[in-house]
Amino acid sequence: ALRFSKSFPQDPRGASVLTNAAEKLYALNDTERASAVARQVLALQPPPPAEQRRVAWTVVAHTSFEKGAFVDAERAYGEVLALTPEKDTARGALTERLAASVYKQGESAREKGQLPEAIGHYTRVASVAPASPVRATAQYDAAAAMLALKDWDGAARLLEDFRTRYPKHPLQAEV
Repeated sequence: ALRFSKSFPQDPRGASVLTNAAEKLYALNDTERASAVARQVLALQPPPPAEQRRVAWTVVAHTSFEKGAFVDAERAYGEVLALTPEKDTARGALTERLAASVYKQGESAREKGQLPEAIGHYTRVASVAPASPVRATAQYDAAAAMLALKDWDGAARLLEDFRTRYPKHPLQAEV
């Protein structure tokens, strides 16, 4: 498939051949090549049909997440969701991965001692995936980071909201 697309770059089947190759490479756990081929699909001019771009963005998103490139994963999951119909059953899982990508950026910032950045990422989870279960943990971690920074008012607001929003959450006792 890769040789075909290289040998016949103007062939109208090229985008679908490359998209299929990216999917297969990903399924074979060849994530580096899968990502590179998916990015080839996304760079095609004119752009391929939406479904092929969606598959390519999905491969880019998953491979980015797996290698810890959470900023790239967030962007790619956003692109996938923009190309995914509202009623598609895959939206829930994609939204969860988007939320996890943002949350992981917060964890990374916290590990580097960048608490204000961590708080920003943790609180962004609520805007990118308001119904995600990750949101509760992100809100709790944002409050904990605020406490570490002695931002008592900000932490109190988040914890009070947590208490009312998640009355049965396992972290409720900690709040």
